Amino acid sequence: MDLSEADKEKHQAAWISVLAALLLTAVKLAVGLATNSLGILSEALHSGLDLLAAIMTLMAVRISSRPADASHPFGHGKVENLSALAETLLLFATCFWVVYEGLHRLIEGGSPVEPSVWGMLVMAFSVALDINRVRILRKVAAKHKSQALEADALHFATDILSSFVVLVGVSAVWLADKLALDGTVARLLTQADTVAALIVAVIIFQASIRMARAAINTLMDSGSVEEQEAIRERVERVPGILAVQRVRQRTSGPTTFVDLVVGVDPQIRVASGHKLAHDAALAVEAVIPGADVTVHLEPLRACQRDSDPLSVINQLASQHGIAVHDVHIMSSPQRKAVELHVEVPAGEDFRTAHDRVHKFEKHVAARLSPATVVTLIEPEGSLAEAQMTDNDDDPLRRTIEETINRLVNDEPLTAHPHRICLYNLPLYGPCLSFHCEVASGLSVRDVHVITLRLERALRGLLPVLGRITIHMDPQDEKTA
Repeated sequence: MDLSEADKEKHQAAWISVLAALLLTAVKLAVGLATNSLGILSEALHSGLDLLAAIMTLMAVRISSRPADASHPFGHGKVENLSALAETLLLFATCFWVVYEGLHRLIEGGSPVEPSVWGMLVMAFSVALDINRVRILRKVAAKHKSQALEADALHFATDILSSFVVLVGVSAVWLADKLALDGTVARLLTQADTVAALIVAVIIFQASIRMARAAINTLMDSGSVEEQEAIRERVERVPGILAVQRVRQRTSGPTTFVDLVVGVDPQIRVASGHKLAHDAALAVEAVIPGADVTVHLEPLRACQRDSDPLSVINQLASQHGIAVHDVHIMSSPQRKAVELHVEVPAGEDFRTAHDRVHKFEKHVAARLSPATVVTLIEPEGSLAEAQMTDNDDDPLRRTIEETINRLVNDEPLTAHPHRICLYNLPLYGPCLSFHCEVASGLSVRDVHVITLRLERALRGLLPVLGRITIHMDPQDEKTA
């Protein structure tokens, strides 16, 4: 198989990592056995697992460079994530062994460490070698977007810190011997090696958790929400794209696959549709360079953005996972203005909620462009917290019922007010709804004018009311 220049560089970096791990394992093991240092022996075991991990990374890089085939149409990139996940399992085993042995030494006080300048030298050598290895791995990983090499670099970056901790522990033991210290201070310094080993275990465990989470997320095709939002915004700006209906993203090795469904005018020609798909793919690649993009075109009414803004708002609200109500859309020849209420969880941090709602506002403004959007953020479920007022002896209820009957009777085209409901909302205070019959033969516009007239009269006489909802029923011909 002919390798590209990128694959050759990745293989070379992986081989350097393998050779470095092999050298460090041999040196640490020899010095650790000679000095009986748990810190150095734990580092030798750690380097041994690093060697195994580096070999796994080399194999993963080699396999992931194979081209896609009939059995693996998306390529072989997932093997890098499987390699990282297997590496974390090895690291977890290391952590448990070091913690067990370290606690045993602290409690029993056995297996004293033989002070030696060689212990300090080997750990200093380990730090220097790891710094150079991490630099090479990060450079190649960033250049070719290799997740396997990036995980290797992250892993060996933690080795630098853990090796430095062990260096401090071994130096403390050597210092206690050279100064011939006695008593508590000497015991504390001689136990510094064991404490350093336990700190190494904590560092390894934390790095393993991060690596395992990243590997599992990639294997489960978890995409970046931020990148998906950026893709949506970029594609929506492509002329001819009426809507971005779905964005799905998955990663396999260095390649990101994006599945995009966009709405277009159903009357466009095939050639024009192909160009729109190409432009959408270029917009995605501007967000994620080198992405493998699949664009599916869905027929959509070209005038949807202008003729049905309420549907657009509800669609976007659903995409952002929020609830909206009290939507008011105002239009002029130049632009649209939208005012609406947005519900978010009551316990959510306001800044987080504001950022989420702000993204929703930007999408609404872009889809209804040119438009301005103003939102009122409310706690979720605030409208559902209504308390009914069923007490017939309540003075306010009696006053409202009398006022409704009088106004409806004074209006020549309405009659028979019924199903009067008085309730309280936290945001509005006392609220009212009722049904009323209206004369037959009227248009929707005529009935709306009558409804507004009744509502204004009620507000003038009862300014305490927050919301007023009047449901009009056509009057029965037999009772008219």
